[in-house]
Amino acid sequence: MKVSIFQPTYLSWIGFYKAIEWADTFVFLDDVQFENHSWQIRNRIKMAEGELMLSVPIVRNFPQDINQVKINYTTNWVKKHLKSIELNYSKAPCSREFFLLLKSIYQAQPEKLVALNVNLIKGICSFLGIKTDFRCSSKLGVGNLDKNEKLVAILKKLSADHFLYAEGAWGYMEKEINLYYDNNIQLTPLTFVHPVYTQLNGTFIPYLSIIDMIFNCGKDKTVAILKNIQL
Repeated sequence: MKVSIFQPTYLSWIGFYKAIEWADTFVFLDDVQFENHSWQIRNRIKMAEGELMLSVPIVRNFPQDINQVKINYTTNWVKKHLKSIELNYSKAPCSREFFLLLKSIYQAQPEKLVALNVNLIKGICSFLGIKTDFRCSSKLGVGNLDKNEKLVAILKKLSADHFLYAEGAWGYMEKEINLYYDNNIQLTPLTFVHPVYTQLNGTFIPYLSIIDMIFNCGKDKTVAILKNIQL
């Protein structure tokens, strides 16, 4: 059983979707502490002048877990984000169908940040035809544990023998690496050479939201690029 475990991020980059495409089960790590200014509330798209950061305003009530964070709708940021996406990708090869999908997800205006992010991720996966078993860590009943103990508990709960992890997690994972080895869990980091594809508006910019690739490349080519990424 191959399992990926990642915090649900906003308009996630292509590596996030490679982790989903790779896994038999993908776990949204939603019951750990929310970090301000993280990728959970922001991501980048491309415009004519370079990159544009889109950020979701939240109701600040720290400290709190990711699944407790509420979205702040006192400003019409939904309209602003949709307008930015529509204006910057209106001339892209894949425009109308994908934009309407995004619009429907935004306009539902969920109360919680985790719902928005998970709905976007699942909606994009459905659009791309990526079929994976999605779980939320908060629903797995592993309790309040330290970082490595929590990950291993989730992996054991799912009978995982192969774990794909974010490269940045290695800093704390290596300190208790035997927890994984003692449970016969093979480890693979999410590292790869970022693919280059044709973008609108000049010089290529890597590590943008996956929506940039989908708008520019279309559904089939995006899926092919994801499948061809070697970890």
